[in-house]
Amino acid sequence: MRNSLNNSAAIMGIIALAAAGFATAQEAPKEAAPTAEAAEAAPKADPKETKNDSSYALGYRTGGGFAQEFGRYGVGLDDLEMENFVKGFTAAVKGDRPELADERLQEAMAAFGEMLQAREKELAASNLEAGKKFLEENGKREGVTTTKSGLQYEVLEKGGETKYEAPKEGETAEKQFMVNYKGTLIDGTEFDASPEGSPVPMTLQVVEGFREALTTMPVGAKWKLFIPSELAYGEERRSAEIAPNTTLVFEIELVEIKDAPPAPAGGGFPMPMPQGQ
Repeated sequence: MRNSLNNSAAIMGIIALAAAGFATAQEAPKEAAPTAEAAEAAPKADPKETKNDSSYALGYRTGGGFAQEFGRYGVGLDDLEMENFVKGFTAAVKGDRPELADERLQEAMAAFGEMLQAREKELAASNLEAGKKFLEENGKREGVTTTKSGLQYEVLEKGGETKYEAPKEGETAEKQFMVNYKGTLIDGTEFDASPEGSPVPMTLQVVEGFREALTTMPVGAKWKLFIPSELAYGEERRSAEIAPNTTLVFEIELVEIKDAPPAPAGGGFPMPMPQGQ
């Protein structure tokens, strides 16, 4: 577990940042500022309704930021005593000093971090066992192929003949894979998906199991992947849904393979990846 769990100042800072609206799970699209004429003609909003709705909006944004920042550590609402959480939140927004002494806050966060570490260790063992059992049974199903790496896949649509060709020695051409995908856990919980009807571009900078499929399946094919945790994120918690040693399931359709655009000046690739960004 990262050391930031034991740093109460850092955690309080993240909460305050989320409260200010900077950390959000969903960014609202930017709109042009209304003209003076349009503002004059617009109906006057009811102040009480505006306060109610804007309060909900800010709460929603703050909650999204909290889920994004702390979900990756396995922290959820059940871990909070809400009355005290709101008291601390309010004090931070107002700029008041905390009611509890710094030493007590540090001790509480240290104990909280230790509890999370122990819980994650238990969850990792449980997920590993559940994943192995699932894959063992799944591999017996007709139509499911298990590769040497342990990746399992089921062909839903065969596709054509064109496949990925690795660059020849000395070449560095990067390919872009246009795909539709949906990611779920073995219990069916969806954690990620491409926009419906809009293939997204990817490179091979994805988890090992996903990369193996992209470089094996033909264009036009649709496969269902069953990715063991060791070919996914291993013992790393990736999000609130993707805990340590989680087996992942993907439905993936490879629409096209083409040359990737040049990488931006800062490095990396300006494209989404399935829960591994």
